[in-house]
Amino acid sequence: MNAVAAIARKELRDAVRSRWLVAFAATFALVALALSFVQGRSGDLGAQGFTRTTAGLVSLCLMLVPLLSLVLGANAISAERERGTLLTLLSQPVSATELLIGKYVGLVVAVWMAIALGFGAAGLLVALVSPLTDLPHYLLFVALSGVLASTMLSVGMFISVAAEARVRALALAILAWFVLVLFYDLGAIGLALAVSSSGRTLTIATMGNPVECVRILAVMSLEPDLQILGPLGAYLDNEVGTWTTVGLLGGALAAWSAAPLAAAALLFRRQDV
Repeated sequence: MNAVAAIARKELRDAVRSRWLVAFAATFALVALALSFVQGRSGDLGAQGFTRTTAGLVSLCLMLVPLLSLVLGANAISAERERGTLLTLLSQPVSATELLIGKYVGLVVAVWMAIALGFGAAGLLVALVSPLTDLPHYLLFVALSGVLASTMLSVGMFISVAAEARVRALALAILAWFVLVLFYDLGAIGLALAVSSSGRTLTIATMGNPVECVRILAVMSLEPDLQILGPLGAYLDNEVGTWTTVGLLGGALAAWSAAPLAAAALLFRRQDV
């Protein structure tokens, strides 16, 4: 545990110095503030400011958080291997699994900090404009963004171990982002509809993508009526129920956080550095 904590602290220090995280936090703060300003000019910001700001940020967050997390995760091991420092790290009293978990924990904390700072600064600035309601919706989406970052970092770490070369790892990370964020709706869910239009098939297809899981949870937090999700929403509402749906999607996200990292640890132990 001491080795994991030491590696996590080192990774956190390196990540905090990275321009990626600073740019990420600043981007979200500015975009959230811009959205609240535009919505405020349309009137009645005080009545539903955080809810409207959250709704405006959902699509942007579901694109940027996976991209940042996948790139950081893909860079974690492959960059050390390319610089020749991976062998030095493994020559210390630390196992390959401890190194991998330490790097993952450090990156998770760093990305969580960036998300909290970005949304926190935006929320504070919005709150200074006018007293706002529905703060819990805003905070819930901040938490969901952190969960999404954790799952995507896990996928990125697996890519980093499997690809070995840094350029290849980054290319695969971008490809994974494209598939999960942009292609999945048209591809996997469209195929599921072609095979079977049942709600169960759509639910299974949704659980196969952490981005979709977070999107649906975010929509559910803003609009309790699941019918707005179409056939999938109708199935979840009539056959599954709200809390069971939350449990299923939460379980899928937990699996997406653990499984790629476990696979990466198993593969990493078998590799020749």
